[in-house]
Amino acid sequence: MPILLYQVLLLLVTATAVFFIIMFVQSRKAYKRLLKKNLEEQQASFTFSDKIDFLEVKADNNADQDLIVQLKTMFEVDKVYIDPDLSLNQLAKKMGTNRATLSHVINQYFHKSFPALLNQYRVNEALRLLTEKSSKDYKLEVIGEMCGYRNRQVFHSAFKRETGITPNHFRKISEE
Repeated sequence: MPILLYQVLLLLVTATAVFFIIMFVQSRKAYKRLLKKNLEEQQASFTFSDKIDFLEVKADNNADQDLIVQLKTMFEVDKVYIDPDLSLNQLAKKMGTNRATLSHVINQYFHKSFPALLNQYRVNEALRLLTEKSSKDYKLEVIGEMCGYRNRQVFHSAFKRETGITPNHFRKISEE
């Protein structure tokens, strides 16, 4: 009789262990599916279409409109934002205007400050680089420097402020 009792107990313990192992495996699979779904949703939301459409910006006068056209060229063609030393004064000088006028045009027509505009372009460039296969082996510090940031910490905080996630997290999302 005691042998039969031990066999029954052994069978119950084995069955319980198998049950818990199956439940653990299923919960891990469900967790991975949920994580993958969340990452896909996050990645879909990061096509970052917050790029400024200069064509939609219409100035009140011709002088301001000329500055807007120049800004478009400076940011989208010349990519002045990748210069880590770029300041409002330097950009105004390159554009043949003064700091106050340029600042007024940026604030009035783009509804943001010069540093905010600069960071937006730099982060957009980082998003592009982080999703390109040709730069997948670059360290985040290098990508930050390529976008005009002086160091990794400034790049990291600006990126997170604009996108809500870190550059490293974005890279992981875009790789999957």
